[in-house]
Amino acid sequence: MIIEASVPLKLTLFGEHAVVYGKPAIAATISEFLKVKVTKSDRFTVVSPSLNLKGVKVNLDDMKVENEQVSRLLNYVSESIKAVGNEPVKVEIESPVEPSVGLGTSAAVIVGTIAAYSTFLGNQLTKEEIAMKSHEVELKVQGIGSRMDTYVESLGGIILFNGNKEERLESKLSFVSGYFKRSMTTAEMLRKVKEFKEKNNNLFSRIIDSIGDLVMEAKEYMVNNDEDGIGRLMYVNHGLLFSIGVTVPEVDEVISRARNVGIKGAKISGGGAGGSVIMTPDPPSAFLLRSFGACVINASFSEGGVTIKRIR
Repeated sequence: MIIEASVPLKLTLFGEHAVVYGKPAIAATISEFLKVKVTKSDRFTVVSPSLNLKGVKVNLDDMKVENEQVSRLLNYVSESIKAVGNEPVKVEIESPVEPSVGLGTSAAVIVGTIAAYSTFLGNQLTKEEIAMKSHEVELKVQGIGSRMDTYVESLGGIILFNGNKEERLESKLSFVSGYFKRSMTTAEMLRKVKEFKEKNNNLFSRIIDSIGDLVMEAKEYMVNNDEDGIGRLMYVNHGLLFSIGVTVPEVDEVISRARNVGIKGAKISGGGAGGSVIMTPDPPSAFLLRSFGACVINASFSEGGVTIKRIR
């Protein structure tokens, strides 16, 4: 029997990083799906033919693979398995995008593994239970982070996260998105932002408060389908993230060029240091992203969250 979990990846529309410090944020699942398959095995095995993991180093003395991305992937899977059971299985991960590009692939690996493995063991968890267990695993591996990614990918849709509450939003707005190579992972960037906070606490608090206020304003523009208003706030949000060191010059240039050519809104989406960029769907948006070397993705919103099926 093969159990397959299909997990939608996500875009952070507003509030990334601020959400880690208790401020609101808006995230949405998109029409790109990471799949986790679980099958019976006599030992634990992890296979990932589609995740492009670069910079692999092998220690020939003890035949250990030394690679941070590989190590983190294995930790996400192993801790997800431990959170549910201990029966040996083969876990196969198929991703439509590269890892660590701000689209929630790490969270999707956790959500997919917990959903598929629990079903394999005959324990059908609710989506809320999957979200809760997934965030616990994420915190255990990363040490820091909000519940936004694991929850939105488990539940699906456009969600406003505000404290311990989630509010589903309905909107007809759409976005164009693509991703660039990153210079550091989300976990590394979270630590960098934390260091900035510790050195500039009062300034950091004012910036984060501003992002929180902006998110609540963005909520109103989203539900009222106000693309002009959303676009203005996207540029402001990007500027605030720039001020705490989250952006990189290459992406800042893309955002600046977007404004110059008349695109209503553009910003980074996710952890930063490269990664995902979102824009309002103006005619030049996709062309501009591709011209700077971005991989453009299917950013159409999806509903439903994680789904599970038995293949045979």
